[in-house]
Parts: sequence; C-alpha cells; structure tokens
Amino acid sequence: MTEPIIHIPKNHDKPVTIVKKSCRATTKLSVVVPMYNVSLFLREALDSLLRQGVDGGYQVILIDDGSKDATPEIAREYVDNYPEIFELYLFENGGLGSARNRGTNLAEGEFITYVDPDDIVIDFSYRKMLNMIMRTGSDLIGGAVRRFNSTGESWTSYVHHRAYHDTYEATTLAEHPEMVWDSTAWNKIYRLDFILKYSLYFPEKVLYEDMPTVVPMYSLAQKIDIFDEIVYLWRFRDIGAPSITQATGQIKSFTDRVKGMKFILESLKKYDAPRSAQDEQLHKMLDFDLTIPFTYDNYLVLDQDYKDVIYREVKSFLEMLTPQQFNQARFWYRALYTIWLNEPYNLVQQAILTYAKKEFHISFNPKTKQLHSSYQDDFDFELPTFKHDFESRTRLYEVKQEDNVVTLDGHLYYQYLDVNNLDDIGDAEVTFVNKYGETVAPFTGSIVFSEDPNITAYSGFDNTQTKVEAPAHHYQYNHYHIEIPLTDLTALTEPAYIKISQVVHGMSLQAIVTEPLPGDDPRPEGFMVGDDFIVPGYSSDWRLKFTRYPKAPVVVSSRYYNNNYIWQLTHTKAHVALWDDANQRYLPVVRQGQNYTISEADQSFLGEADPNAKRWWQLITTDDLSDVTSYEKIRMSQQQIAAPQSIGANMSIFHVSNHVATLAISWEYPIVKSFSVDDNTAKIQFWLGGWTKTALSAKLTFAADGLSNSYRAKKLTHGFGKRQLWEVSMPLSFGQYRDVALLHPEISIHFLRRDDFTMPLRWGKSVHELLNKTIPMGQLEWLISTDDKEEHRKVVLRQNTNREGFRDMADKVAFWQTDYLEYLKQPLLNNTVVYSSLWGDKFGDNPKAIYDYLQAHTQKFNHVVVLKNIVEEVDLPNTKFISFGTKEYWYYLARAKYFVNNVNFEQDERIKRSSQVEIQTMHGTPLKNMGFNVLNEWNPANYERYLRKNLNWDYLTVPSDYVAEVAQDAYRHQAQVLPTGYPRNDALFSRANSENTKQMKQKMGIPTNKKIVLYAPTWRVRGEIELPIDFVQLEKTLDKELYMIIHPHYWNNVSNVPKANNISLANQDFSIEDYYLVSDVMITDYSSTMFDYALLDKPMIFYTYDYKEYVSSRGLNFDFEHDAPGPLVYNQNELLAAINNFEAIEHQYREKIANFKHKFIQYDDGHASQKLVETVFKDDMA
Repeated sequence: MTEPIIHIPKNHDKPVTIVKKSCRATTKLSVVVPMYNVSLFLREALDSLLRQGVDGGYQVILIDDGSKDATPEIAREYVDNYPEIFELYLFENGGLGSARNRGTNLAEGEFITYVDPDDIVIDFSYRKMLNMIMRTGSDLIGGAVRRFNSTGESWTSYVHHRAYHDTYEATTLAEHPEMVWDSTAWNKIYRLDFILKYSLYFPEKVLYEDMPTVVPMYSLAQKIDIFDEIVYLWRFRDIGAPSITQATGQIKSFTDRVKGMKFILESLKKYDAPRSAQDEQLHKMLDFDLTIPFTYDNYLVLDQDYKDVIYREVKSFLEMLTPQQFNQARFWYRALYTIWLNEPYNLVQQAILTYAKKEFHISFNPKTKQLHSSYQDDFDFELPTFKHDFESRTRLYEVKQEDNVVTLDGHLYYQYLDVNNLDDIGDAEVTFVNKYGETVAPFTGSIVFSEDPNITAYSGFDNTQTKVEAPAHHYQYNHYHIEIPLTDLTALTEPAYIKISQVVHGMSLQAIVTEPLPGDDPRPEGFMVGDDFIVPGYSSDWRLKFTRYPKAPVVVSSRYYNNNYIWQLTHTKAHVALWDDANQRYLPVVRQGQNYTISEADQSFLGEADPNAKRWWQLITTDDLSDVTSYEKIRMSQQQIAAPQSIGANMSIFHVSNHVATLAISWEYPIVKSFSVDDNTAKIQFWLGGWTKTALSAKLTFAADGLSNSYRAKKLTHGFGKRQLWEVSMPLSFGQYRDVALLHPEISIHFLRRDDFTMPLRWGKSVHELLNKTIPMGQLEWLISTDDKEEHRKVVLRQNTNREGFRDMADKVAFWQTDYLEYLKQPLLNNTVVYSSLWGDKFGDNPKAIYDYLQAHTQKFNHVVVLKNIVEEVDLPNTKFISFGTKEYWYYLARAKYFVNNVNFEQDERIKRSSQVEIQTMHGTPLKNMGFNVLNEWNPANYERYLRKNLNWDYLTVPSDYVAEVAQDAYRHQAQVLPTGYPRNDALFSRANSENTKQMKQKMGIPTNKKIVLYAPTWRVRGEIELPIDFVQLEKTLDKELYMIIHPHYWNNVSNVPKANNISLANQDFSIEDYYLVSDVMITDYSSTMFDYALLDKPMIFYTYDYKEYVSSRGLNFDFEHDAPGPLVYNQNELLAAINNFEAIEHQYREKIANFKHKFIQYDDGHASQKLVETVFKDDMA
C-alpha cells in the first residue's frame, strides 16, 4: 500500500464543548468549517452553505479554534436554527490545519469538503459538483474561483486562472499538469474514503497547509474532475484583520511556503507524478511562489532579518534544482536566479532591489533570436532563451456576426518581441482546436494583421518609463482581424477555441484568442445558422469558445395574449419547462397543439407578489424533468424586441439572456422603449404598466442625486391596454445638473387615488444602440450607461468634461511626446498658482484657504483651479477652472510656477521643473497608519512611483512636531516643513462666535434652540453603507433637548438613516467645518476630524464599536484607547449614555485634552495661511 503523504494519527483530543451534534439517517456531504475570530464574515459564509441544494444528507461541521470574538455565538444560531445540518465543536486553539483535521475525523459523509469561514460558496455549486463526481466515480473534483472584497468587486484569481481552462471529466494529472496551479483545499469535493485511505491530513502549526496536502493528491487520485464553472468566492479582506495568508510581510509566512514547496517536489517525485506535472509545478514555484516577497510585497521596506531569510530560503531552494528544472523559470526570473546562485549576498540584494523596482530591461535581438537582460550587462553572464520565454499578450475587442461571417478584432503580441513593421510577421494561420488542443474542423476564413498605434501606447513602455519617453517596445503592427465563415462553424463537432499560429522574426509561435474587453462588444448573443445554434462564449479563464448545437431547440415565434405567452418551438423533447437556475426549480410548460403556453396555475403563481415568482425563468426541454443534468436550453431563432408585458401583478419580459430564451418576472418598473439624442436633448420613451398604468402624470426626476431637476412626460398611448407609453425630454446642455457627475434618472408617478411613487428608470432587456456609448456635446461628453448589478439594469448617465483630442491612448502619447515637451521649454509663468484638492472632487480644504488669503491680500497672482470634471459654470475672482487630463491642464503643469495640493498630482507623465514650487498641505492629521506605513497597500513598482511624486514636494505644512515626524516616516519626503498649522482651520478661529453659529443654523434649517450632536465617522469601505446604529431606537431615547446630524465621509452614502424629528443627514451644500461650528459635541471614531474639532474646545465622543478589528487592519499612530481626548464607547447603550452626559466630558478629560492638543495641533493659531504665504510666495509678492 502507498505510504500516507502526511501521517497524522487520528486526533483524539477532546473538544472543550460539543454544542450540538446534528443527526441524519445518511450523509452525502460533510463540510468542515474551521473558525477563528471571523464574526465579521461568518454569517455570509454559512448562509451560502444553506443554498447548495444537497440531496441525501448534509453535515456542516463548525470547528471553533478558540475564538475570542462573537464567532461561537453566531455559530450557535445556525445550530439552533438548522439542527439537522449544523453541529458545533469548541476546541482550544490549534491552528487551521488542526481544525480541519478535527473536522475530518468528525465527518460522516460519503464526500467531504472544506470552507474558509470568510469566503462564499456560489449557490448550488455543491449539487452540481456532486452530480458530476457521482457520475464519473472520480476521487476529487475542483471548481473555478474568483476573488472578491467587501465592496462587491470581484476579479480573477491568478493561480486558479492558470489551472482552469475547460471542464474535464475523469482526467488525470498526466493529461492536465496545469492543475498543480490550484493548490487550495476549499474549492474541491473529495471522496472521504480517498482522504482516509492515504491519511490526507493537513500539516499543523504551519501556514499554507493546503499546498503540501492538495498537490500530492493529484498524483494519488485515479480520476479527477475539473469543473470549469465559478464555484467559490475567495475573500480579499479589506476590512477587519487581514487573513493569515494575506499578511505576507511576515518571515514565517515565507519560510512555511518554501517548506511546503520542497515537500511538494519530494512528494511528486515519490508518487511518480508525470514529468510534465513536475515541470509545471516548478514553473509555478519559480515564477510565483518564490517571488512573492519581491514581486507582491514591498521588499523595499522589509526589515533586514526578513531579507536575510529570503536570501537563504531562495538560495537553498535553487540549489536543489537540476539545470533542466532551473530552466522552467521564465527568462527574467532565470536572470535574477543566476545572480542569486553565483554572486555574493550584497550584490544579490542589489539585484533583488533592481527587480523589485522594475528597473531591469529586456530586449530582443532579431538576428540571434535571443532575449537579453540588463542583468547580463551588470554581471557579465550568458543566458539561453527558450520558446516558453515569449509569453503571448492578447485582448479581444469585438466579436460580431453579420451577413455570412463572424469577425473577431483584437491584438496579439509576444512580450519583448518587437514588431517594427509588417515584414517582421510571417503568414498567420487560424485553427479550430478543442480543449485538448486538437484540430476539430477546417478553417476557410482569413486573418490579417495591421497597424494600431494604441497597442504600443498602452503596452510598449517598461515599468520605469513614462509615456513622455520613447517606448521600449513596439507592438503597433499586432492588431488582428479574423473573418470566420458561418459554414465553418456549422462543421464543428465539439466546442472549439481559436488558435492563431504565426511566424514572428522567423520563430513559430501560437496563442489562443482570449481576454475580452469589458462590455458587450466581445459578448454577442448566439445566432442561428440553418438548424444549428452557434454560441460564442468564454471559458473561466476567458478563452473565446464557439459551441455548435445541431438541431437546437429554438423559439420560432412568441406572442403575448390574454395575460399569457404562446410559444412556437422546434426540436423539443418530451417535456418543456421554465427553469429557475438560481433556485433549481421548474414549472412545466403546457403543450396546446403546435404551441406551448404557461398553465393557469403557474400563470397565477407567476403573477403573485411573491419573491419566489420574481425570477429569471429559462426555457428548457428534456426527456426527464427529474434529471437536471439532462436539461437542454431552448434558444431564440432571432432577436426579438423585448417589450415588457404583464402577468398578474408582475411585469414580464421575454428575451434572450446568455443565449437562452428567458422569461424575466419582476416588479413593475418603468422600462425604456427607446433612447435617442438630438440637439443637446435626450428623448426617452418608456413603458408604464400593471398597477402603474393608471398614472395621471409622470415626471423624470433626480432626487436620488440630490437634484431638484424635474421634466414632465407626456402620454403617447391611451385606453385600457396593459401598459401605456410615455415620452420625456431630458436636456443635456452644460450646467444643467450642477456638479453631479453620475445621474440616476427616476420616474415620479402621480395617481388619483393612491400615493405618489418614484422608481428608477430601467433599460429592460431590449438592445439599445446608444447604451454604453459616449456622445460628445459641446463642453461635455455624456456616457449613456447602466448599473448592471440592478435588476433590468438601472439607467445611469455620466457627464464628463469633453477632452477633445484625447480620444485614445495613442493621441495622448503623441501629445506628451510633442506638445507637452515643447511647453516644458517655455518660460515659467511666475505669477500663476495651480490648485487642486482631493483629486479634483471639489475646490476646498487647505488649498482653498491659501487661495482665499492670496486673493484677499494681493492681485498679483493668476489662479488656476483643477477639478476632475467641469460640468457647470464655476466662478471665482481672478481664477480659471480647468479639468484634469485636458491639454490645458498639461499646459499649466508645464508652465505654472506654484502648485498647491492636499494630495498628489497623480499623473506619472508629469515632469516637475526644478524652478517650480509645490506645496503639500495634507488633508488631515494622520491618526491611522498612512502612506508607506501601510505595507499591504504597496508593491515595489507602485512604491517607486508614489515616492517620486512625494519627492516633488518643496514645502509641507504640519500642525505639530509630532505630525511632522509621522509624515516623514509615512511619506519619505524631502520637503521643507512649515510649522504653520493647517490653513483651512484659520476660518474656525475667525468664525467661531455665537452670532455666526445662529445664522448658520438658520441657513441649515436646524433647530436654534437645541444642542447639536454631530456624528462624523471615518470611511471603512467606499460606497453605500449602513451605520452601526439603530436609529429608530436612538430617536426614542435621545434627550429631547438634543438634535443629531449625520455627516458621513465623502466616499460614503448612508442608507439606514430614517426620517426623524431629531435626527437628519447633513446637507452637502455645507462643509464639514460649517457643522463643526454649529455643533455642541461631536461623535467620531478614527476620523481625522477629531484634530480640527479639538481647536474649538468642544467635547468629543469616540464610537469605536470595531476597535480591535480596525486597529489590526489599519494600525494607529498612538495609543488611542489611552490618550483619546474623550470617552471611547463600544455599543449603542454606552453611546447614548455619553451623548446625554456630554457636558461633563471637558472636566473629566481635561488633562488628556491638553496633551492631545499639544501633540497634534500645536501650531494652529488662526494664522496658518499668512505664515505660509509670507514664506513661500515672498519672491513674487513684491
């Protein structure tokens, strides 16, 4: 018998507590969830496990590994609510490997899987994976993965992207060595007897415990299934403490990774893994695992002990390798590793720094067909080039079917392989290949390469270059245009990828068409060719794939009649049904002669105000409705106008979605019928149906954007039809919508006998010509867009400055390399000051205060204010407003003498002249770790770019000596420090009087006879948030003499503040400083507002409900709990008590308040602007 990979005797250590053991007659799947301090994320993970649709018994084993937070209490809720599924065991802390092993020993299922408690399993993934593995009899099955964060963003997981290309059943490691890139345990299901047979336990007390367990499994498994569908969402923690493996800047993290790598190589060899798999594993290790500290971490600021460990660990690993193994690394890593093996430590460190900063260069010699690295010049060594060093870089711009062909447009080049003219490229060929790389059908179309300067403009520059320089590489002749005759696609017998073979500089190279751009252009719907339906789609790693469905079941015609649909279908099987894939349920469709329709019972169900009815129902056909795997999707023979109809109380739209005939049942929404633009006006026709069709009048409004704009619609149809058509005109001229960049139009409906109602306008499912198009219009350009995350796609319009002449990257590069360089040769405009604040969102803060002072005391300066987008008239005396990224902007960057900003001027292409003067004012006092002190926010290339921008500063304003020290450490600047305080705070001193406060309250419309409580929290994540306060309860318990105002961070919108008599949201027309002045006490948390507010000698309360998580995530610059100038409260009861007793704070905390003011606001005295101007501008004031 094969020896176990990792032999750990069955754990007999007893749990501290068994909360409850679930009970089932049989168990199909056991899920092990190890938990440690995951209260922020646990519910989301466990809820996803409830949506898996597992039949035949389901056991979820919750192993608490000594949590110190609310994790066990949350877990108990699930045990109590779902006792047949969840069971909970409390253990003393033993680490992740130990927790998983304990769960394995408690598993009762035929199959087992593992879930990390901060991740999410996609709905019904386990059901789909179990269906496959039970059919194939494989030992394990793995599924594709995406990463995600708290804002809802998701992106491709690099390692899983390399592992998953298509679905393969009952395969082996020899057939698919690329699966070694997937070394995670939690996106797989295993047969439990397979785990136990080989004692496949996880190593304990080490990090990266997945790697040495999972990869050797591939060698031992007789059969493996690869499921090319996203089954698992892997969280990137951007709130709370970082996960163990995310905290990569730790010595143990790296040493454990290298231990695991060595173990994997030994195991693969021991279990006779195929040579191809061993080579692929080495490729991963040499190009990814070993490189993490100097590719993904900020190597530049790691301490010397860690750098010493990196040197020793990498060298010991490299010394294990044969020359053949060593050559699995890509060229640039081989160059670095050659130095690592042959040069002394101090020179190796220099080479690592060069790599980390991306300061090495690689070129290609077309005569020798060899790559050459700048490392070879520095250290004088030879290095051979292999074909695998030329990695393809592809993008697919558009896939279009018209007439008798499908056309593909995109680019394909090979990194470092310059193509200076079309003669460098030989004849190219296109081949249809299957997932095994075999030719599956003849290609009779054509491929042509042509010039596109944008390819070089985007990709031809080395990391250390800016686009002002000449590009290091030339790829402009790598645009391809492929024409595929439809007859070629009807010859496909299996799904086919598009392989391009070409000769470049005499070398034969091949690549698959992949990497579509965002948007609809490369994602057309399927189409009919004779009796065949052709689907252009993508694998999970974004390779274009054409699938032919011969004699596909299709909808020949569809009509809506008498509150129901009548479909004529062809090529159907015994049953036709509406299928809700999200909930894995079906509704049989009734046959009536040659047609199909919805039964009366299901028609009634779909018309109910029931969330289970409001679904996307796909038409499917099958011979066995009980066998989900047999379902064949019904297609649409031709695109149809997706007009909204009514079913009962709901709205229905029959349309094509992801190539499938789909009936969308939803709430009644205003749906766009047509959208056209002419003469600075958008003309929008929209449907109102169901309960909304009785509207007396309708208006287009923008209340969601804080705008009062309102445009009356006119009714185009009349009578008793199911829905009515309306039309409204929306002006698109300059200045119509203040400075609001993103507009969310709504339809406000007025009725005779019911309350008025407002709903967002939505696109529905029809194809709209202008959707996702940009329309230039005078000073503006309008992007007609959508919020795709919302049902039926909310209409969104974005107004931007018209940056005429900068339509693409090639235009910009040409401008930077000609006009901008010419501007830099012209004399400085000595009396011109350029200002920007907070990336151009608004003109305010310290830069605005400096402007105000200069404008009040001298007329010798011309002022230029940079805003992100100028979309309305803005007027200040002696001031010109310009937009970022315009030619005018670059003119002033080149020629103005003075620059004032509270963040950086971000453009890498900016060249600051030595005689130009840049003043950095900062926009807050750094309580949190900032800049270079937040290691996980930096990789070396970004570090260098950021440092270059910081070195542009000539002056830095600070409010105290302590802040000056923090800023030096955080920003690594070389500016002269100005101990002036912050200019913006001058106004707090001059405006802080009772008469001004009374007038401000009246302007704001808040009570003048009550004490004002200001709540101003910092941001944690961008976008819409819910504040951690029960405002309904707070309204009832807040002292009647108090009035609360909520002022969220400018990166946040608050969604849970109700209308109340004594609580309101801040009015955006007033600044945060205005609210400082009118308030009597401020509640905050870790926001830098505390430093400005302390100048007013008013009490503060610190609502730090997530103190431990926040501090572990961001870090603070001082002991906040000990030194805060007011009480820290951790829950709503403590908060309410502090609010109702706030007048006692000043006396109770007077010593801490005094220390706080000296430490942080030492120099603020109301004259910061004056002191700064007299120091910096004195030469041009005379």
